[in-house]
Amino acid sequence: MRALPVSPSVLNLLLVLALVASGLALVWSTHQVRAGYARLQVLELQRWQLQEEYTRLLLESNTWAAPHRINQIAADKLSMLPPELSLSRVIEP
Repeated sequence: MRALPVSPSVLNLLLVLALVASGLALVWSTHQVRAGYARLQVLELQRWQLQEEYTRLLLESNTWAAPHRINQIAADKLSMLPPELSLSRVIEP
């Protein structure tokens, strides 16, 4: 096999270009990693805030649906009363 006749100055130029391209690729990839990490932090903060809001809403929902509250509203606003035990009858099969 015959080696290609490449002058040392052309070879040096190619090596310098490869070195510059490698450096630029390193800078670009580092920037992408840092931008991705910053985005991750923003999303984790947003997830934390949404989880906190969900917990508050769940607590509020459970409070509004509490049995004693339902009984109170039924008695106060709808004038509902539990049935008299004397009016209840047990039917045997």
